[in-house]
Amino acid sequence: MRYCLLSALLIGIHLGTLWFFSDGVYHGGANVPLRRFPEDVDVFFILTFTPTFIGLKFLAYDSAVRAITKGYRPAAVMVVFIAGYVVALAMEIAFLIAASRPIADSGFALLGSILQTPFVLLLAGAVVAGLALKKDFPPQT
Repeated sequence: MRYCLLSALLIGIHLGTLWFFSDGVYHGGANVPLRRFPEDVDVFFILTFTPTFIGLKFLAYDSAVRAITKGYRPAAVMVVFIAGYVVALAMEIAFLIAASRPIADSGFALLGSILQTPFVLLLAGAVVAGLALKKDFPPQT
């Protein structure tokens, strides 16, 4: 359910920024009304890109962390998990906004989602794995 809400939020942000950077910003004093929203918006891309590339990446991150920690949930693990999630989500939003400008293309969002945010999630996952595996070390005497 959380990933459906995340996908809906990102789709809304993407459509909102496409509308914000539409004709009204560059060719007039106000944005175009929603009823005259440009017809050249690739709705198929917007409705498929976010749930597949972004939503499934966060789902894989969550599943990997759950598999590694196996119910071990101290505060440090949860802070790193949430911090990685929030940083990657903020980067995704920035890429979607950058890809919504008229001079940009959807490749910015695609490259950011494939080449940059996985590193944040991998780094956070590695820290979580290190914290979870540290609990199994024998005590030092």
